[in-house]
Amino acid sequence: MNVSHFKRLFKGETMVQNAVSLEQNMMVKNATLDFDLKAMRQPSTPKLLKSLLIADDDPRYRKALKAFVEFYHHMNPGWFQQIWEADRGQKCIELAIANQPSLILLDLEFLSENESGLDIFERLKQTGYKGKVAIISGYNDSNLVFKAMKSGACGYLIKDKITVQLPSAFKGWARGRIYLDEEVTTRFFSVFNRCDPTIKTSLTTRESEVLQLLVNGDSNQEMADQLYITIGTVKAHLTSIFNKLQVTSRTQAIVIAVKTGLVTIEEAEFEER
Repeated sequence: MNVSHFKRLFKGETMVQNAVSLEQNMMVKNATLDFDLKAMRQPSTPKLLKSLLIADDDPRYRKALKAFVEFYHHMNPGWFQQIWEADRGQKCIELAIANQPSLILLDLEFLSENESGLDIFERLKQTGYKGKVAIISGYNDSNLVFKAMKSGACGYLIKDKITVQLPSAFKGWARGRIYLDEEVTTRFFSVFNRCDPTIKTSLTTRESEVLQLLVNGDSNQEMADQLYITIGTVKAHLTSIFNKLQVTSRTQAIVIAVKTGLVTIEEAEFEER
């Protein structure tokens, strides 16, 4: 797919058009092509995101988003060699179990079902799915952002800005980082700072070092290299940290660690636009 073909595909179209009323604030309009070709090209990274599942009940949005990711693959061979689509929550679960995609872009609002994207996310975690899940939504409500990140999402992207956000988000996720754009980050911490810490714990010195590297966005291999220990030892420390913090994901560990003062906000690395 060349650039001119990609631009024709998006010209004059919105990323989302559906019958949802403006009063419900569920329709994202005028999300036309807006990206920098230079930003689309990623530098080499030790871990690529090789497969993607797009879970959204709007067929036009899925088509546009898939076209964008296919173009990204064209610009960055090796990334997203396989792409699946799900229009229902149950299909998302089934495809995730069968294919174990590197990343799921999960719509927060599945209008055709009683489940929200967060409900589906919880079901995904129960299946043992180990990949990354990023929430995509027309909302930037503070409480929704906080709930998504507390559940362990690797990011929260706004639908009408997603073509601008995804190149930076992909780069951050490949390094094990969280992606929130500037507005969403502000909303996240507006709720985060109102919450009282409820978990008190005592980490060993080595566990504290591993936790600090975790919030800095280091991979397991990078932690091992910096601390002169094996990857197996890093994983053992992370398991112990997760147990002590009562969490099940790296994102949840970062949220709790910052809130309880185990690390500071300034030290925690979020990818921001």
